[in-house]
Amino acid sequence: MKETVLDITGCEGLLELHGRIRQAFDFPTHYGANLDALWDMGRDYIGSTDGEMERVVIKGADTLPAELRAYFAEKVMGVLRDLAQEKGSIHFEAENKAE
Repeated sequence: MKETVLDITGCEGLLELHGRIRQAFDFPTHYGANLDALWDMGRDYIGSTDGEMERVVIKGADTLPAELRAYFAEKVMGVLRDLAQEKGSIHFEAENKAE
């Protein structure tokens, strides 16, 4: 099983958050840093095409400022959940600072 760690601990804004997403999933530098780009790139770079599961560990969501945390929980995770449903080879886990 492939494992990807998306560590968003201490992100202060959208650009930093999307930068961490780009790094974690090894998106190309032309990643557009928005939800549409996350969907487009995610279809090519997240999860396996051969059915092998990818475990995505999300760290630090609990450290985000309230507005950014809401954006991440609702918007970013919404896209990631849709990708997981479409591909069937992605499993998400959250690790919080308190753990």
